Formats: sequence, structure tokens, C-alpha cells
Amino acid sequence: MIREVTHCRTCGSENLALVLDLGKTPLANDFLPPEEVSDYKTFLPLRLCVCRNCSLAQLADTVSPDVLYSHYAYVTSTSRTMEVHLSAQREHLLMVGGFARPPRVLEIASNTGIYLKKFQHAGCEVLGIEPAENIGRLAIWEGVPTRLEFFNGATAKVLRQEWGQADLILGRHVFAHINDLPDLIAGLEAVSHPGTVVAFEVPYLVDFFKGCEFDTIYHEHLSYISARAIEALVANTPFFLQRIDRYPIHGGCILFHLRHRESKVHVHESVAQALAIESQMRLDDPAFWQPFVKRVRKVQEDLPALVRRLKAQGKRIIGYGASAKGNTLLNTCGLTARDLDYIIDNTPFKQNKVAPGSWIPVRPPEGLMHDRPDYALILAWNFGPEIIQREKAYQEAGGRFILPLPEPRVVDYAR
Repeated sequence: MIREVTHCRTCGSENLALVLDLGKTPLANDFLPPEEVSDYKTFLPLRLCVCRNCSLAQLADTVSPDVLYSHYAYVTSTSRTMEVHLSAQREHLLMVGGFARPPRVLEIASNTGIYLKKFQHAGCEVLGIEPAENIGRLAIWEGVPTRLEFFNGATAKVLRQEWGQADLILGRHVFAHINDLPDLIAGLEAVSHPGTVVAFEVPYLVDFFKGCEFDTIYHEHLSYISARAIEALVANTPFFLQRIDRYPIHGGCILFHLRHRESKVHVHESVAQALAIESQMRLDDPAFWQPFVKRVRKVQEDLPALVRRLKAQGKRIIGYGASAKGNTLLNTCGLTARDLDYIIDNTPFKQNKVAPGSWIPVRPPEGLMHDRPDYALILAWNFGPEIIQREKAYQEAGGRFILPLPEPRVVDYAR
């Protein structure tokens, strides 16, 4: 089920240094019916290391993807924040891609097909690749052609024979989930041509560090990506890193563009800018990570102290958003059903189950106004501003939100 990593996932170096140990945690999307809790035994090491050669931050252990993704609880957010982000990114890619006609679009780990539908509406032929059958069938039901399989070098060769080559290949927050990245590059080569644009959105290591986003560490997220690590990955391959776009979504992401060397497209100035920032930060130096670790430990002390102080005052507290990152936060801070009454979430796969490890019940979002708890800890803090803006009625009735990062704090309500 799990094995220790000995070589960097991008450059292949053995020069890895452990920088943070979060102990043993459950799999972040293992939401269970309450009756199955007593039999649950999957608590696995969660350790972060950094490559001294290329600066890739990565998990020190790999869990089998068959365990993680055969049945999946995560679906792409339908929030207003995400809607605006995906629409703007689609327009950007269609503009900078240099396509003479609507491109054939392939998305790896296409989830429910929300992003591909936007390209369909722009007149593009689309195809999704999604290994989680329960999620992929939702996309098919929505009219998005989807193959229910993992994308890798072997399946890509079959895909090329049966479907052909893509003009635009997309991957949103899947790159960090892939252990064998050279095999991914081989797959991309198989289903692309010299003019293909490959665009992957990933959490950016710079923002991860600055925002103390340690809760985004969980067993699905194998890598925390820098531009330098991407350059190391594509060295001596048919691809080069051509462009980097930065976005505030999910606490700070980049969209990195790969192009074929045959394309003769020039490297965008954004690549040099990102590399300069990363070099100045010394992300490849384990000593540089010591302040990050101190900030993590302080959150692990301060958040439970805040929650339990409010509980001691007789306040009722719930969680808002049963996110994977929220489960890392709860488990590594030792918060359980004794601390939070329940978590609200709009994902049907999670409702009426309990969150892994903390065993806090998950309920539909209507509970916020029906029950009116005193405080709601925003576990999906990446959508914090939207949540706080949307839930005015809750705050006008006296409820207050708690934001956990970068430092735990109660949010004052601005009328």
C-alpha cells in the first residue's frame, strides 16, 4: 500500500532531505459510514522532504494510486470563485495557444467534466480521462466524453490509436498526484504533436511556503511544485517550459505551459521571473525550511487552544467544508468530534459520513442557518473570502467564522 521514496520525482536525484514530519494520518478522502469506523486501520506516514538538487518538495512515501483513486470523494468545486477562474483560464489558453481553429482538448483527471464543458461551449472537441469511475460517470451523464482509466505512457499509446492527438492538453491539480512523472511526459509525447500546448495548473511551492499551507500535505499530493523542478523534469525530453501564469486560486497556483522543442516558440519572460524568485528564496536548502516548520508547529498549538477555549466558554463550533486539506488540519492538530459538532459540505459523496481520523459527522450545508452554531471553522479556507461574503445572514445572526491559516483567528464581521 505504501513505500518510501529514494529518488526525486522530477530530477531523479537521491539528494533528498526530510523537512517536516506530520506523523501518521488517514487517507484524506476516506469518508466512512459511522458503522465502519471501528474497522478502519489506514493511518500512514505523512512526511515532506525537499530535493537539494532541483527544489521539488515532495512526500517521502507513496501510496498506491489504486487505493487512492478507484473510488473518489472529491469533485471539482462549483463555487463562484471557481466558475470565474475556469472561465478566465479557458479564454486565456485559447488566446495564447495560437490555434488556427478550435482545438481538440484532452483533460487528464477531468473529474466531473466541469472544465471541459467550458471548452465544449467554445466549439472544441473534448475528451476527459478520469480513473475514478464514480466521478467519471457523472461527467458522461453530463455529456462530456470520458475514458474511465489512468493516464500513463501505456494508456496514452492506445489513446493515440483510438482517438488521435490533442491540440491542447490540460491537467488541473493532477500533476501533484502522479508519482512516475517521467512516464507522464512519455504519455504526453504520445498524444501530442509539435504544435500542442500542454497546460497544467498546480499549487505553487512559493505560495505554499509563504502561506504556511501545510494542510495541503496529504497522501494524494505527492509533489509541491517549483518552476525549477519542472525544468529539471523536462530536460532531455521533447518538451520545454515555455510559460508560467500565476493565479490566487487554492492559496496560490501556477499554470505552467509545456511546448515541443520543435515548435520554435520562444520562452516567455515569466519563466525567468519565477526562477529568479525561487533562487532568491533558496527553496532547495533544508535550513531555509526551518521557519516554515516553526510556523506549522505554532498553528498546531494555537488552533486547538482557540477552539477549546471557545468550547470551555460553552460555545458550539462546527467545520465549514469537508475538504481533504481540512482533514490534514484536523488530524495533525488533534481536533475531533469532541471539538467540532459536525462539518457542513455540499458534496453528496461526503454527507452522512464521518471525516477520516477526526470522525466528525458531515452534514448538508443547510445546517448552518437551521442550527446556527456560534462558530464555524473554515476548513476550505481557499474559498474563505467567498464563504464569508456569502454567509452574511449567519454572521448577522451572531455567528462567527474562524480562519486557520496562516495563523488561527476569528473573523470580525464587517457590516
